[in-house]
Amino acid sequence: MGLNLGHDRSACIVKDGEIVVAVEEERLDRSKHSPGFLVHGYGGRLELSEYLTRVLPMKSINYCLEAVGLSIDDLDLVVGNKSIYDNALKRMLLEFPIRDKSKLRILPAPSHHLAHAYSAYFASPFDDAAVLVVDGVGSLTEDGTGFEKHTIFDAQGRSMERVYSDAFPKDYSEVGIGLFYSFFSSKLSFVTRYGHPAFGDFGCGGYPEAGKTMGLAPYGQHRPDWPRLLHLDAGKVNARTADLEDAWRRWLKEDGEGFDSGERGSWDHPFAKDVARKVQEETEEALLYLARHARKITGRRRLCFTGGVALNSVANERIANESGFDEVYFFGPSGDDGVAIGSAYYGYYALAGGEKRHHVKSASMGRAYGQDAIDEAVREAGGAVEARQAEVSEVARLIASHHTVGWFQTGSEIGPRALGHRSIVADPRHPEMRDYLNDVVKHRELFRPFAPSVLAERVSDWFESDRESPFMLLVPHVRQDKEKVIPAVCHVDGTARVQTVHQETNSAYHALISAFAEITGVPLVLNTSYNDAGEPIVETPADAIRTFLNTEIDYLYLGDTLLSKPGRSLPDSHPSRRPVEVSK
Repeated sequence: MGLNLGHDRSACIVKDGEIVVAVEEERLDRSKHSPGFLVHGYGGRLELSEYLTRVLPMKSINYCLEAVGLSIDDLDLVVGNKSIYDNALKRMLLEFPIRDKSKLRILPAPSHHLAHAYSAYFASPFDDAAVLVVDGVGSLTEDGTGFEKHTIFDAQGRSMERVYSDAFPKDYSEVGIGLFYSFFSSKLSFVTRYGHPAFGDFGCGGYPEAGKTMGLAPYGQHRPDWPRLLHLDAGKVNARTADLEDAWRRWLKEDGEGFDSGERGSWDHPFAKDVARKVQEETEEALLYLARHARKITGRRRLCFTGGVALNSVANERIANESGFDEVYFFGPSGDDGVAIGSAYYGYYALAGGEKRHHVKSASMGRAYGQDAIDEAVREAGGAVEARQAEVSEVARLIASHHTVGWFQTGSEIGPRALGHRSIVADPRHPEMRDYLNDVVKHRELFRPFAPSVLAERVSDWFESDRESPFMLLVPHVRQDKEKVIPAVCHVDGTARVQTVHQETNSAYHALISAFAEITGVPLVLNTSYNDAGEPIVETPADAIRTFLNTEIDYLYLGDTLLSKPGRSLPDSHPSRRPVEVSK
């Protein structure tokens, strides 16, 4: 068993090198990022606060054990990790209820980037690779002077060697790419609020939402008059925190008239858009620099890229195309939720001497819920829903008629992306669908883009790419002749965050998209995560029905059970009130 004890707590069980189950605690306790603080807030001294108030992800631990039919004492090893001050072993010794405490282990210090590296490399199909880890804050360095910001490993067979690492000082006077991005995301008020107002990076009051900054960036203008803030030299990427503060104050004074980050809709100010673009541009250049540096110092032709910054799918597209590597593997749960997987892999390969490898092609690692669980959740909903059995072809017809469908099938995905197991699915052809979903269904900012899930065998017909993108971590351009056909998934710059769907890894979702293609001639659907603003993606049938009833989702397809809301009237802005012509 592997455990992540930091934010985005999670658990995973690996058997003979294969992930048999993995889940994030937030899916179970319904608390975004599930940081595990008993005392909500910032404890003044970071090391004291982190040590005293974190707790184990017991819901995830029990979930994983129940999924595979094991008791806690059946586990051979339990390997934990936590970023910043890695007190995982002390915490497990205090709280993990296993009889044989010698089974409790950790990774060698500095441990956090090593756990990330294990997760990506041993999930990949590669026998050798450079592994690049970039995140906000890793582990305390061995000399105790700073925290990991990016690390390069050279991997071959079952061995993993750290060949380059860089850190920032404990006083945060300098930062790396992850915290650079977080700094400006928090200044734009893209934050999931949590705890005390001074909690989080730069006292932002929660967790910066970097994905919003990435989504806003294409709306901004290139600003050559704003100086470079990230400095690249000899494998290092640095930004002085004082320079970031100075730049923000100067830009705000010169270009931010009328901008107030505390006001609703402040993202729509040209200043916010320009800042987002500036941050994204510098991040892309810095990540390309690090990827090329990794290729230079390792000599490898393959790259595994992971860590929280690897969720920047726009930068990933450039790394895939411009870094010089023959192949790149982007690991789906690249954030700290995936550290549980890396910890379990470390236990299997490094501690137990395991040799079997299993290429991870799908992020669906949660337990499946049978018909009994679905029926029970439907009964508990009472007269609020009507339920009946339906074929996938009927669901495809509903989507083709511009209705939105909650799609709940097999085991949940680990990581921040819904990939056709816990999704809201809609028609990509309707030009009003994006705004309707953002405003009416998900209650979020109107600029937020939606992703296309496309049949893998048809991806190059619709996008300027033939790459595999099973985890929705690449952003190619939509083919110019297709942009007007699928406006709901085409971002303002003509790109789309693509998910490729294979029959072998997600047969039900592949069948749905195939049925939609039969009706419309379009081999893709709009896919967004099955959650409302501010809540985690749904995990159980009961979660799915609750969110279904609390939002304007039109239908819910649980297994092969189709749910509707009796007596409901469609909102005036519903896209089906203004249908587009179906062309095959």
